[in-house]
Amino acid sequence: MALFFIIVLSTYVLAINFYAFILMLLQKRQTAQKQTPQRIISDGKILLSGTLGGALGVFLSTFFLKYRRDSILIMVLMPIITAIYVYLILKLFSLGFFYR
Repeated sequence: MALFFIIVLSTYVLAINFYAFILMLLQKRQTAQKQTPQRIISDGKILLSGTLGGALGVFLSTFFLKYRRDSILIMVLMPIITAIYVYLILKLFSLGFFYR
């Protein structure tokens, strides 16, 4: 049962970070093409994907894509959210949550 939780958690974290990275990539492409405002990915979706576990993907995409590096919200909030998630996962492991 413990292995199942670890696999599910790992898959979720990888999937949500990949989704966050793709959102940033699509937003960069759409703003470069100057598409209509109805089709542009909003910052709310990016922040939501960051708070649901994709903060590391959002933060790393700012450097890989060289996009949104001037956004204080992304540059400060996403590393803090990542640190909180890492702390919570390590705390759950130390309490034996995954080994019951």
